[in-house]
Amino acid sequence: RSRVYVNGLSAGGAMTAVMLATYPEVFAGGAIIAGLPYRCANDLQQGFECMFQGRIRSPQEWGNLVRAASSHQGPWPKISIWHGAGDHTVKPTNAEEAIKQWTDVHGLAMTPTFESTVDGYSYRAWRGSDGDNLVEAYTIAGMAHGVPIDPHGEEGCGATAPFILDMGISSTQHIARSWGLTDRTPETSGAPHRTAQMMPTDYRAHDQESGREVRIETGSGGNTPAADRSASAQPTHREGATHGGRAGLGLDLQE
Repeated sequence: RSRVYVNGLSAGGAMTAVMLATYPEVFAGGAIIAGLPYRCANDLQQGFECMFQGRIRSPQEWGNLVRAASSHQGPWPKISIWHGAGDHTVKPTNAEEAIKQWTDVHGLAMTPTFESTVDGYSYRAWRGSDGDNLVEAYTIAGMAHGVPIDPHGEEGCGATAPFILDMGISSTQHIARSWGLTDRTPETSGAPHRTAQMMPTDYRAHDQESGREVRIETGSGGNTPAADRSASAQPTHREGATHGGRAGLGLDLQE
């Protein structure tokens, strides 16, 4: 368990929350990137409401949903939460609600133990009595829906693509370091914010199976819906497999 982790982006972030809540004894930690809190939604319609509006609950209400998902009594997985402040596909409110959920599960106050910047972006950490980070959150200013990477320099990681955005910070590296999977720890400093390189608002890709063109809007503000998907890319949903009486719901938002 000490070396088993899970992470995901968007629908994968929502499913990461499901996995962490329903199988907490399996995972040492997980990273929810542009995802949803556990049990924010129970069906497809609620899923869209959570994405575009968010659902507000108290920390205890959110925490009770996780505690009710299994008979596990702890210790609980460590949580890393990442979200773009300019995300119009999954509202950033969801990151704040996920923080409520997992700080309550860990028995922590809502006030962060530590606040700083990492690569120029807001960083908050909630630490246990032993000083270890139990919940951490990165807010990436100017980032739309996606996972942040930094492909530059000696430690450059990843390449830009739809929903993989060069923001001058590598979520992969920082998450791995926070879990002790590398030989370096994250540096927290007041480094200047690098110029964001965003994906075009109107991105057109080809569906590999049908060959049809799919138009996707990343969302840049205004009243236009954030994601305009064709009929060939409509969201579907899956009900998670049961395990020891536990079940979860994950939304498969095919971008």
